Amino acid sequence: MGEKITPDVSQTRELTGISSVILKVFAITMSCYQLYIGYFPTPFSLRHRATHLLFAFTILFLLYPLKKTGEKSEQNIHWYDWLFVGLAILSTGYTVIFSWRMLNERIPYITPLEPGEWVFGIIIILLTLEAARRTIGNVLVVVALVFLVYGFFGNYLPPPFWHKGYPLEMIVDQLYLSHDGIWGVPIHVTSTYVFLFMMFGAYLTLTGAGDFFTDLAYSLTSKSLGGPAKTAVVASSLMGTLSGSSVGNVVTTGAFTIPMMKKAGYRPYFAGAVEAVASTGGQIVPPIMGAAAFIMVEYTGISYLQIMKHAIIPAFLYYLGVYLMVHMEAVKLNLRMPPDTVALRTIDVLLSRGYLVLPIFFIILLLMYGYTPLRACFVAFWSLIALVFIFSKDKKATLKLMPVGLEKAAKLILPVTTACACAGIIVGIILLTGLGQRMTAIILEVSQGILPIALVLTMLLAIVLGMGMPTSSAYIIMAVLLAPGLINLGVTLISAHFFVFYFACLSAITPPVALASYAGAGLAGASPMTTGYTGFRLGIAAYIVPFMFIYGPSLLFVGSPLMIISSLITASLGVLALAAGVQGWWHVKITAVERALLITCAVLLISQGIYTDLVGISTLGVIYFFQRNRRKITPALSG
Repeated sequence: MGEKITPDVSQTRELTGISSVILKVFAITMSCYQLYIGYFPTPFSLRHRATHLLFAFTILFLLYPLKKTGEKSEQNIHWYDWLFVGLAILSTGYTVIFSWRMLNERIPYITPLEPGEWVFGIIIILLTLEAARRTIGNVLVVVALVFLVYGFFGNYLPPPFWHKGYPLEMIVDQLYLSHDGIWGVPIHVTSTYVFLFMMFGAYLTLTGAGDFFTDLAYSLTSKSLGGPAKTAVVASSLMGTLSGSSVGNVVTTGAFTIPMMKKAGYRPYFAGAVEAVASTGGQIVPPIMGAAAFIMVEYTGISYLQIMKHAIIPAFLYYLGVYLMVHMEAVKLNLRMPPDTVALRTIDVLLSRGYLVLPIFFIILLLMYGYTPLRACFVAFWSLIALVFIFSKDKKATLKLMPVGLEKAAKLILPVTTACACAGIIVGIILLTGLGQRMTAIILEVSQGILPIALVLTMLLAIVLGMGMPTSSAYIIMAVLLAPGLINLGVTLISAHFFVFYFACLSAITPPVALASYAGAGLAGASPMTTGYTGFRLGIAAYIVPFMFIYGPSLLFVGSPLMIISSLITASLGVLALAAGVQGWWHVKITAVERALLITCAVLLISQGIYTDLVGISTLGVIYFFQRNRRKITPALSG
């Protein structure tokens, strides 16, 4: 089976005594500050972002050890951790105090740096790299270091990557004293929008929303063929939109769904792969969609409500593909729910805890009425608190959740904040050196202006850049480097950004660095690589969906209702054809000729054209006819 791994679900210290009290104070204060920002106007932008990072880095260096050895000694806070905390407070505090001068009383790249700006600018860059290493791992840090080296020594590279090279002073100016570096769009989004939505998700989880979504999915799918895997697909789609983390979603819902799938007869690596693919797609499911969706709002200038609208059909097609792959596997193996399974009635689940979904609907309604995402989430958060208190049988226990939720939210935001700060370093260097324009020129030159080639090239680059990185930071880099090249080839703004956003998500299930699949493998007790390649196969339809909405923007709700409906139907049939072709099974086992024809149908249905659609649909209908006839003649073949 190969080497087995266990996902490192907790890399943090278990603090006690005065250290625990200090951590709680900082965490709760940070959450209260963010709640204040949710209602009152945001203070001066640079001061607000620096304040957010001050809290985040202080909590982070107390919570995450220098080394992840699991030894008891690493549970203690050492002198160097306190040093990191002190440097974080000084460097971010300097920005809070002198933010007005840094942005308004100096000329960028011309006014010499003050001694404090020199010192604290270098310190904050190093602290950001160390914070990313502790919370996320080495991949993002290595990428950031490569870009920093490129900023210094790009003058030694050949065209088209050559630039004149920049001294340390100019790099510090760009990354520490401007809105194009660490204090750029990613940190703005995290400190303004993402934190409150993450707090909302944290409270939903604490109040039992995770169990509610799992039970709801279980009640809807448990009686069907392959029910446990379908439960994983539905539950993970619901939970994923709250967590915004592929790996976090795998660990949360997978603890329940993976053992259930194994018990029903699914092979361990298949169970781990199903959970990984289902969890990864949660980031493209409205209404919350994780941090990257809010960042997309800033980069595109499109409202959050519109982003949600554009995401509906792609999310449906993603999960349709996964659901069909799971169903065909169940048909092939004739997998049913174990006889001792306890059934749940959907109506009972909804009546007992259905009120937990009301705040999510409140967000959508408030956005439709013109509320900003920040204000809509603020209102929905307090409505959740009120609903839980009203329906709770133990009022005191409900009140005690308040400080617990405040502390949890501050801890949950740390990896996101760190990823965005580190991505700010990368984006700062890209903007300083003009690499974004060069990448656009490279894509145009290599593709010779041929859109299909440019799309495939962009897809490959996006997956490689996203491997081992959080979706938010991967999308940020791709939005700056790759999306402009597609726009120059005539792709619409929203289609280009959704294209790279999709592949930023899919990098979590793309071998050889498929973090979500490896987390699923650990829970399933399976080979990481086998699980990774199985996840890639299960999610294969998801790799086609972005090409579908590039050639058919109506899949992003752009166009007339008739065009949108017809595009949805043909795209769904294309996903069905691809799923059957890859699985090698539909109603009965598929022949080699049928498999080739099904994959051809999927390709034909990608392009929005009347003739390609007619050929694809007709061929699919013929294969369906032969499949049904063979099933009637030889029912044993149907499993």
